[in-house]
Amino acid sequence: MNKPGVKDRILQTALPLFAASGFKATGIDRIIAASGVAKASFYRHFPSKDDLVLACLEGWHVSQFAALKMKVEESDDKSRPLAVFEVLAGDNGFRGDLLITALIELGEDKAAVTAMVALARRQMREWFEALLRAADFADMAEVLSHEWLLLYEGAMIATVRAPQEHPARRARAAAERSLQQIQLKRLLSKTLPQ
Repeated sequence: MNKPGVKDRILQTALPLFAASGFKATGIDRIIAASGVAKASFYRHFPSKDDLVLACLEGWHVSQFAALKMKVEESDDKSRPLAVFEVLAGDNGFRGDLLITALIELGEDKAAVTAMVALARRQMREWFEALLRAADFADMAEVLSHEWLLLYEGAMIATVRAPQEHPARRARAAAERSLQQIQLKRLLSKTLPQ
């Protein structure tokens, strides 16, 4: 098996350190020591800690989003929207969203972090909308996608605070109720006289 390159080794070392200790509490010297790279090599790849944080966040988002999409794609079209919450509820190792953590910890004074979080959230909302359209909820897909993004983010934050309360399961139940209400409204509009 090939040994990861210097840049990958730094990223693979920094990400779990940031996740465990926080972005502010994890210093460059600790990352350099743990990754076993020379200081000059580190700064050649990441001129600043901000550059490293952004690279870690981007890599984390891309890998998490791809893994989530892959798991959800295993479901049929009609059940894919709710499968997003099932994946989140079934991930016992889930410890929260690093993008939200970074935004909270680093503050909105880090414009690049704020922009990355906004991009990631837009991608997630657009994906929710596409899943809902494919599941025969095109008429409500845009509205629901915004609401479901709030449910999803709330579940991620609550999972960090109180995982024993199963917030992802509760978010899934709320999402399912919204679909059931739409289906009931459709049924009633077909059966009741106008």
